[in-house]
Amino acid sequence: MSVYPNIKKVITLYKARIQILEVVMFSHVRVAVYLMDTNDIVMESTQFLIDGDEYNNWLDDAYLVKLIRQKIQERYNPII
Repeated sequence: MSVYPNIKKVITLYKARIQILEVVMFSHVRVAVYLMDTNDIVMESTQFLIDGDEYNNWLDDAYLVKLIRQKIQERYNPII
């Protein structure tokens, strides 16, 4: 149980670095995402698995960047 249950961690992000960790042809790709502040300090890191229709729709890097941006927003700004 948290001593301060009403306190939430707030991170101001400036940029993200994406690193492809694994590509399994015709199956999936696993990426690491490093979220950084204005001083290039990693504030948070996470991984995403892109498979199924998301993987099948991957035609270029712009699609992957847009998809990861969407996943970051969903993970860190969920609609309540």
